[in-house]
Amino acid sequence: MTAALALVAPAVETLPPALWLAGERQRNARSILEAWRAGKSANTMRSYEHDLEAFARFLSAGLAITPPLSIEAALDRLFCEDSASGHGLVLSFRASMLEANLAPASINRALATLRSVSKLARMLGVVHGGWYLEVPGVRAERRRDTRGPAVEDVRRMLDATAGDTETDTRDYAIVVTLFCLGLRVSELCGLNLEETDLARGATWIRGKGRRERELMPLPVVVVTAIRRYQVHRGATGQGPLFVSRSRRPGRDGAGRLHSRSVLRIVAELGERVGVRVWCHALRHTAITEAIIRGQQAGLGLDQIRAFSRHRTLQTMLGYRDQRDQAAVQRQLAEVVAGTLTAA
Repeated sequence: MTAALALVAPAVETLPPALWLAGERQRNARSILEAWRAGKSANTMRSYEHDLEAFARFLSAGLAITPPLSIEAALDRLFCEDSASGHGLVLSFRASMLEANLAPASINRALATLRSVSKLARMLGVVHGGWYLEVPGVRAERRRDTRGPAVEDVRRMLDATAGDTETDTRDYAIVVTLFCLGLRVSELCGLNLEETDLARGATWIRGKGRRERELMPLPVVVVTAIRRYQVHRGATGQGPLFVSRSRRPGRDGAGRLHSRSVLRIVAELGERVGVRVWCHALRHTAITEAIIRGQQAGLGLDQIRAFSRHRTLQTMLGYRDQRDQAAVQRQLAEVVAGTLTAA
């Protein structure tokens, strides 16, 4: 019987992390985090890790612990609390974020991160007393600003980096690619040379929250900009498409530009021409132009959504630039009023 069971029982190391944990008698925050991280993208995990580090710093400051607790140690302390004290800790954490004037979206993401990891911990018997973390998020009192730069401002940014140096050609290609494709900064940073076919005019991207890559067409202006940059970067091999000047690309991804670097590049170009701009603002403007010009060309909103790669129309429409909202409302009001006097 024992031999028969041995034949059908899978080896522990072949089991997924969550199943391996379910068979363990000793569990802690470290093992829970390993299972919780499984299957999440690197970009998603960077945001989650930032939230958990903030909670660890908050708890360390409240307990006057130096050096600050690690994420694992902070979660271990949270999981050892009973329901009342555990909720009290997280409510205090929420209050501290409110006092720091963090955006509601940032606060809610941090709370959602704690709820998610504590849910797995409770499922696997780590939370003392098996309580649920039920601290709600905060309500956003005003709609976020979705105004992007004017198209003319984007042109002036490109004029400001139109030289032939490595920095100029790279930064020009970055702005052109972000704007023309309406990319998120993480999508741009994830582009790879071996997955970009300039002769065909296409590249593969991995969109937000998606496991499968998506083939994106490249307009001629983007292909031309990347070819100019490749004079300095090199047009063969593998690795990231956009690299830092200090390190050359390798097969392991060395030299890849990170989101912070691209954010700085775009912000500094905006400052040169007197415009406050960030990467996502370029996406706002791109989607606004796609909606306006797409509808003028007779395309339906669902077809335009393929460009923005949003899951719902409602989300895409929230990206429309609101600069001219008052003028548009006045124009439409006059059209409606005109029906009262029409013969």
